[in-house]
Amino acid sequence: MIPPTSIDGTDITGATIDGTDVQEITVDGDVVFSAVPAGAFDITQFSFDTSINTQDGTPEDLAWNNDGTKLYEVGRGSGGHIYEYTLTTPFEITTASFQVSFSTQNSSPVDIAWNNDGSKLYDHDRNVDRINEYNLSTPFDITTASFNTFKNTQGPGPDGIAWNDDGSQFYESDNSNNEIYQYSLTTNFDITTATLQNTISAQDSVITDIGWNNDGTRLYEVGFISDLIYQNTVSTPYDITTATFQASINSQDSEPTGIEFNDIGTRLYEIGNNSDKIYQYTL
Repeated sequence: MIPPTSIDGTDITGATIDGTDVQEITVDGDVVFSAVPAGAFDITQFSFDTSINTQDGTPEDLAWNNDGTKLYEVGRGSGGHIYEYTLTTPFEITTASFQVSFSTQNSSPVDIAWNNDGSKLYDHDRNVDRINEYNLSTPFDITTASFNTFKNTQGPGPDGIAWNDDGSQFYESDNSNNEIYQYSLTTNFDITTATLQNTISAQDSVITDIGWNNDGTRLYEVGFISDLIYQNTVSTPYDITTATFQASINSQDSEPTGIEFNDIGTRLYEIGNNSDKIYQYTL
């Protein structure tokens, strides 16, 4: 989940402390400034740390709540479920304990995402080629999720979703056309108001997930065929047409299906369909 980039409406994007980039994070409910560590969100600086087993036999993607105390896994091996874990140490997967699962609207979910405050949850379903939107009465608690609406996907093989920082732009990747689509929304985080704006080709012949760093200057792709995670630099933040390939690293799993970062880009997570594991990389 992308942390906010303003305080009381004041934009802090691009702010620095002694020449070091600054971002806003929340600690024990208080908003504070934090210097971005050197190498944050640069996949070439990460090394494999540890792994845990997934709940589902066909895991597809993972996501976090804002403070790393909850981890979510989506899988289609049991008719379509989202699993919620609690963590005693934020963003440390070895402290994760499974809590509850939630049946998705359709039977083949392949990706999940949250809005910024956890009041909306989204899943990408391959069987019906659509994006489902759920409302939650208690933020980030999947047991309170109820189906709200859906939007048909652009391509016939949906396999990745992502948002920009404020929900005004939405992104979809497709593993059949091997393309990434960018939508513009008139109402933030309301998928029914999304209109296709741009399309680019993916790096891999079968792309299974996409993601962003916190300021939209880097775009990431997961390659199922090459077993690679790709990193692109983006000259105009969140504009996929300005993305340029920069680097790639080998995945831990031979069938990688999803990636996610922690809130400050010091940890990278990968979920794999072959081993049924979630992998943790550390900066």
